[in-house]
Amino acid sequence: MATQGYKEAVDDEQLINMIEGGVSNSTGDWLNSSELARERLKATYEYAGVADFHLAPQGVSTIVDTSTTEVIEAYTAVLSDLFLNNQKLARFIPYDDTPGAFSAAKDASNIVNYCLFKKNNGWEIMQQWMKSALLWKNAVLRWDYVEDYEYIFEEFEEISQAKLDEILSDDSMEIVGKLEYENKVIGEADGLGPEVDLVYTNVRVRKKIDNSRVKLELIPPENFRISRDATKLEDASYIGVQTEMTRSEIRKYYPEETANIDSWDDLNDDDSWLGTMKYAEDVAARKEVTGQEYYQGANSYETLPTEANREVTVTESWMRVDRDGDGIAELKRFITIGTHILFEEDIDFINLASIVPIDIPHEFYGLSMADFARSSTLASTAILRGFVENTYLTNYSPKLADPNVVDFSALQNMKPKQLIPTNGNPAGAVASLPPETISTGTVPLLQHMQTIKEQATGMSKAAQGLNDTLYVSGNSEAKMSAVQSAAQKRIQHIARRFAETGFKTLISGLYETMHKNMKGKLPYNLQGVYGSVNIDMLPSKMDVEIHLDIGENSNTTMINKLARVGKEILPSLNQQDAGLVIKTDAPAVLATKLIEAMNLDSNDFLEDYTTDEFKQKAAQAIEKQSKDKMTEMEAAKQKLMSDLELSKANINYTNAQSKNTMDDNSKQLAVSIDKHFQEWADLAIKATKEGAELPPHPNYSDIIMMARELLNPSPAPQEQGQPMMEQPQEVI
Repeated sequence: MATQGYKEAVDDEQLINMIEGGVSNSTGDWLNSSELARERLKATYEYAGVADFHLAPQGVSTIVDTSTTEVIEAYTAVLSDLFLNNQKLARFIPYDDTPGAFSAAKDASNIVNYCLFKKNNGWEIMQQWMKSALLWKNAVLRWDYVEDYEYIFEEFEEISQAKLDEILSDDSMEIVGKLEYENKVIGEADGLGPEVDLVYTNVRVRKKIDNSRVKLELIPPENFRISRDATKLEDASYIGVQTEMTRSEIRKYYPEETANIDSWDDLNDDDSWLGTMKYAEDVAARKEVTGQEYYQGANSYETLPTEANREVTVTESWMRVDRDGDGIAELKRFITIGTHILFEEDIDFINLASIVPIDIPHEFYGLSMADFARSSTLASTAILRGFVENTYLTNYSPKLADPNVVDFSALQNMKPKQLIPTNGNPAGAVASLPPETISTGTVPLLQHMQTIKEQATGMSKAAQGLNDTLYVSGNSEAKMSAVQSAAQKRIQHIARRFAETGFKTLISGLYETMHKNMKGKLPYNLQGVYGSVNIDMLPSKMDVEIHLDIGENSNTTMINKLARVGKEILPSLNQQDAGLVIKTDAPAVLATKLIEAMNLDSNDFLEDYTTDEFKQKAAQAIEKQSKDKMTEMEAAKQKLMSDLELSKANINYTNAQSKNTMDDNSKQLAVSIDKHFQEWADLAIKATKEGAELPPHPNYSDIIMMARELLNPSPAPQEQGQPMMEQPQEVI
């Protein structure tokens, strides 16, 4: 009963009306009346190169330009490599700088990436997700927790009670059927008669293997519904997904809710079985471009599906509804068929994620890369068809013929060595109509359209590595890198938009769904590394970042930055005696970030620098290094003083040696002078005895001067007019 007053609970009838109104007022429905569906059809035919719909041929040629195909495939290849190459899409951020936070972030990343790429075919699903957005403006991915169990049976003809108890100690093991037992003689007791034991016979046990997981599913665009005024999933007044299920499946999954359905035919759009055959133009276009005939339902009108296999439209809705009458609309999820509610639950978030390549502000749907390439595709198609048809008309030009002279059928189906019957002279009875000459500006126009396509889509030859002119002589490696880097900016922007919108929502939603529904230890296997994570020990919510190797924070850029810090900045501070400003844990932090930037686990190489024990060891090591430095400086100072004293001693020793040499020379000179006077005295005595006259006694200083002149002869006399330089006289 609805309560009176302003607080009114929404009953089932009102809810069904709200859901039907939400579907009617949403974009994209079974009527295919929206322009959005037609835009998707255009993109599908342009991508596949099929000459249909707006590309239907006007003449002979059915050729379609491949601009849309090139752009979509190029973007898909680049984005798939950026997002999915290393299977480490999810990277959770530690909630603080403790070792437990780092470990929790690593464990959360491992189990989510394992869920994406191992439990689901993540690479295929997500690359189709991105391609759908690039081709059809917007793409929606959903995730659900599904319970999936596998059973392994084992039978025993006979088993002891102890062995059976051991098997049943495993919580995943259970007995199937009824236990039968008997007493079995196993030996003779000591004088007490035979010994018997209780055994079970024909025992059948079953091992339950839990394969429950979070399942990913890409929603076809024709099945998705969203209110027209929505700008994003979170603020939409209505979100729905309409699919087809057989009556058998509905009865199987919702037995209690379907028990009171009186007439199943009332659930269809038509009372007949033909009402179950929905037609969707998107599906028809996809079937056509892949060469399939589209026909949903029976293979012919003569084959009727059985009652259990007839399909019914199932609507899954997300909306805010006040069902309890408290005046607050809660976020709920409903599954309905017709006027029957099959399922209802309260939810914390909508398990859908959406991406759009080119967003339009304040709109949920944006533009696709096919939209940007459309003008080039249409113009180039028209030009190429003109080329082909002109060549065709040149080779098979139309004829003017006189029916009274020439047989028309023979002219239309000409064969080699064919005889064409004529009635009279055929020389003037047949004339060709030459095709018009192609304009000289056609080829430059086609080249110009290629340039326009590259500018519109951002997928240039340089971005794809196809521009040969980049590698001509004179273009340095830095120059080529700059050109390619500039060409990649637009691709990086689309990649970052995908990462910060749909991919981040997907990763966060996957983790919260796993944490809510899964318990205990979860095994994982990533790139040959096996491990397990106790999900109960992880926080219920964690911040996430999408691992992309692009832009300023790419791994390559971070490695270069960190390398400069280690090789240039820190050593420069030490050389300038400014090492005190460097933190004690700076080397550990630098090494940790450098290893993490290489996509390696720093815990495999380094100690945890955030613990008190490490900080104490680091402080002791720094103190020891400081003491060793002071000791080294003191030793160097002592060595310098010693070298100075040694230099002084060497100078004194040299001076002493010089003085000793001077003294020795003086003594030798004195002896020489004394000997000279003695010998001159002897000559004077001898001359007196013999009465001879003694010559004048020479001055000793004159003798020394004479000796010096003999040892150092004077220079030759200079030419006339040039004065003689006065020689300095030495004083002894």
